[in-house]
Amino acid sequence: MRLISAIVMLLAAVSVGAATRVDSLREAIYSPAPFKKPIVIAHRGDWRSGTENSLRAIRRCIDMGVDIVELDIAMTRDSVLVLMHDETIDRTTTGSGRVSDYTLEQLKEFNLRSPIGVVTRQKIPTFKEALALCRGRLLVQVDKWPHFKERLLKEAAEAGCLDHIILRSSWSSLRKNKEIGALPREVIYIPVLVCKGDGDDERLDDFLANFDTPVISFSFRNTDYHVLRRIKEVRDKGYHVWLNSLWSTFNGGHDDELAYENPAEAYGWLIDMGADMIFTDHPALLVDYLTNDLKQNNASNI
Repeated sequence: MRLISAIVMLLAAVSVGAATRVDSLREAIYSPAPFKKPIVIAHRGDWRSGTENSLRAIRRCIDMGVDIVELDIAMTRDSVLVLMHDETIDRTTTGSGRVSDYTLEQLKEFNLRSPIGVVTRQKIPTFKEALALCRGRLLVQVDKWPHFKERLLKEAAEAGCLDHIILRSSWSSLRKNKEIGALPREVIYIPVLVCKGDGDDERLDDFLANFDTPVISFSFRNTDYHVLRRIKEVRDKGYHVWLNSLWSTFNGGHDDELAYENPAEAYGWLIDMGADMIFTDHPALLVDYLTNDLKQNNASNI
């Protein structure tokens, strides 16, 4: 499976024009060579310093050197994809009600709110507006995607960003094939092993045998799950490992909040566990740790 992916990437790399940052990121992700420092994935953009799923949050990620931005999508009444985590707009905008009850024109009348509820001058972005900003600069991990798969792929293709898209789920290969079938070869699909203790090894074996992917993600409430000992095996097979620092139930307590007090016990611990990619709510803090604390300013291979 990994060999097939590598060949696809080599063929895709033969293109007209200068290579972009996204091209370099994809080449590194599809290469089995270890990264010299982890890739940084920002949850909902740099939302702690701005507004979640906003163009401003995405721009901040670009400015600070983030590699991947995670964005949530929902669909309007007139079938346009917009960035929105919740089914309703109550929490994050000046409006109320379900996204699907409004046309895009109606949604654009509302303003986004900051994380503490302050009204901003920002508007709800469309997915295409976000892709235009990310194009060539950031890979885009799309969440809330299964119900909108066809529309997502159509809009990404129209924006010339199909090769920017990352999709994830914790589904078995059987369920993934049943629910959504095949994806375009340009899209990076990442299976997520949500560790539970029982059955973890069997689920990991399914991922290794049946998914053509360069990355496997692990999420764990406790650090003593047996399957976590296999992370080295996964990396030795040429996969990259995605770990999560968002909050403690995803990483046994080695999370972003701990990083404010002891970054070595949070981000350093995840790296020691084998993280090639770290999903964070505090991208600036993680970027600073990777750049300064690890003294790897010029060591990245991407």
